[in-house]
Amino acid sequence: MLLALMVAGVASVLAATSGAPGAQPGGAPRAEVSASQPGGASKAAASATADAGATDAGATDAGATDAGDELPLDAAPFPPEPSRQPTAAEWKAAPRVRLSRAGPAAAGCRAYRAREWLRIRCPELTVSAISLLGGKTEGVAFWIDPPRGGSELPRGGEVMFPIRRGDRRVIQILTFGPGYDGPFTLLPAIVIQEQWLEDEPAPTVTAS
Repeated sequence: MLLALMVAGVASVLAATSGAPGAQPGGAPRAEVSASQPGGASKAAASATADAGATDAGATDAGATDAGDELPLDAAPFPPEPSRQPTAAEWKAAPRVRLSRAGPAAAGCRAYRAREWLRIRCPELTVSAISLLGGKTEGVAFWIDPPRGGSELPRGGEVMFPIRRGDRRVIQILTFGPGYDGPFTLLPAIVIQEQWLEDEPAPTVTAS
């Protein structure tokens, strides 16, 4: 009886968190944007298994440049003008970079940079949802990997966004855990903060 209730709980959570992102040209899914929050900050939430386009984008992680030490986030100059979203091939060749700060919760995550675009991937985290809590929505995309290894829960997820002068945004990655709603309560796992103030020479990106 308990097993049946747990399976039903998983099914209901996955059903509630599915259906947001769709693939864009270049293999990156679209972030669905909901109603604006006070202060003009929009909230975006994507909680679905990856479709074919997202799977292709996630698959580039295996071939991404991981050799040697991580480069500083600002090792290469940021382009003065906005550029298009990187393709899957560009992400495959993108160097791994080091965030300004990363806490223990984000120890298993990896960051890659292509031009001004940043991709943060957490392949081993059980992800229940990803949402943009505030800041610019332009170019923001995220997706959740489908379940694997016989598990009923999604495992692995990633976030992509451009880093441009004047930007500010906060993104939250959630996981499952015990709570008031039972063993499948959505709990905060990692908060990603990105900002580049006008008077600062380089951006700051943290994950904790």
